[in-house]
Amino acid sequence: MLLSMRIFRLMLLPGAVVLVSGCSILSGRCLYELRNAQAFGSVSLGGTDSLTASIIETEQRDYQPDKDMSWQIVAPALKGHVQKIVLLESGTATTPSYEFPVAGENVSPLSNGFVSQSGGANLNGFYDLLTSGNAVIRITTDIPGKSQVDLVLKNVQKTDWNRPYCS
Repeated sequence: MLLSMRIFRLMLLPGAVVLVSGCSILSGRCLYELRNAQAFGSVSLGGTDSLTASIIETEQRDYQPDKDMSWQIVAPALKGHVQKIVLLESGTATTPSYEFPVAGENVSPLSNGFVSQSGGANLNGFYDLLTSGNAVIRITTDIPGKSQVDLVLKNVQKTDWNRPYCS
């Protein structure tokens, strides 16, 4: 009888710890971890014109891992002249990590959007690229003297792997 009471207490203890800790493991909210990186920057194009860009990349690891990225690239002076927008790593100018779609004439930003790895985008290595301070957005235009404009995304905010709903 005493032995069975001890076994019962030992079996009850893990459940009590989960309930008291505030961890939502029973609801599934403690089963995943998140990390994200936000990189942004701005560069003058001369006068009052500028190029600004912001990229946010988020990763989730669990039984259904995924990555997603959203961005906005704005330069009113370049609107209508952009041929290509790519994300590169500084020093490896020949290998784009990602090519952003160029927005149509009736849309204000040069490019903005959202993609996910589960939707087919290859976002492997983006967290490391964005947090390294070596991410460069390169814009190719048809403007003489400004055929290529580079913007280094030096301003970085990041959070590493964490479980937001598990204390």
